[in-house]
Parts: sequence; structure tokens; C-alpha cells
Amino acid sequence: MNQDAIAALIEKQYAGLLSLLRRKLRDEQLAQDALNQALVTSLEHVQAGRVADPSLIAGYVFQVAMNQMRNHRRKMVERAERRADPEIVDTLPDLHTSADSEIEPAMAGKVRSVIQSLPTARDREIVKRFYLDEEDKDSICRDLGLSALHFDKVVFRARQRMRALLEAGGIRKLDVFPKILLCLAG
Repeated sequence: MNQDAIAALIEKQYAGLLSLLRRKLRDEQLAQDALNQALVTSLEHVQAGRVADPSLIAGYVFQVAMNQMRNHRRKMVERAERRADPEIVDTLPDLHTSADSEIEPAMAGKVRSVIQSLPTARDREIVKRFYLDEEDKDSICRDLGLSALHFDKVVFRARQRMRALLEAGGIRKLDVFPKILLCLAG
């Protein structure tokens, strides 16, 4: 595939790639910058013969952009000047408000009743033992005669049932599940 054909292919798919990156990165300028840098890098790779199938350049460009963003974020995390001094962190005020402390026991009670209303005894037992009692997966599998894969499926389905019951009870946000479990453990 010659350079003009690759350029035409990229031009045809540029808007779609930008849309994908915009959704993934949630920032218009960052998406544009990432896409343009990925295009430059990808074209260099095509010229160097490192792209096996240049007709699939759009997917290659997208993956290069995502890899560059991951590398950029890693570099940001590793910057020493961006780290807080532990002594200063200890002096910061607690962001845990009294409203949170009132909500957590109510939520924990609601979740406990949802666990009790799970349709099968096995679901109730697994959720309680694994999440609340923090028992080892292997020991639960051994006691219930489950393989690790089967256990994962059962836990997944039990969580789905719990989410449906919690949503029916007025807890709408699906990403509160880990916080709910912390409330129960506390």
C-alpha cells in the first residue's frame, strides 16, 4: 500500500478516530493532540515496515494513541514533585462528613436485608462469606464443592441480583457496590 493510499485511508477515518478518542479521553483538546501524535508515530512505523497490514491503519493509530496516553499518565504518576509529604497529608481535615456517617449504617442495614432476600441460599452464603466475612475463595469453593470458575460465575450473578434489588430499593448508582461492602464490613 503506497503513502497516498494510507493518507487517504487515514483522512477517511480521522473523524471516527477522533470521536472514539474523545469518548475515551473525555477531553476534546487531549483527543486531538493524542490523535495527531499517534498519526505521526503510526506513519513512521508504516514507513519503517513495522505495520503488518497498512490497510488496518485506523486500528493501529487508535492503539498507538491509547498507548501514548497510558505512558503519559504513568509518567505523571511517577513525578516525585507531584507527591504529597505524608506528614502534611496527616494534618489535612477529614473529608468524611457527619452526613456520610449517618447514611452508612442505613445503607448497611438495607444491604444486609437485600442479602437476606437473595433468591438462593447459596447466593446468600457466598456473598456473606466472601464479602462480609472476607473468607478465602478457595475455602468457600472447597466447602461448597465449586470450581474457581464456577464460583466466579455464581458471585457475578449474585452481585447482579443484588444490584437489581438495590436499584428496586432506591439505590440507583451501580458503582456504590464497593462502598456498600465497606459499610457492611465496618
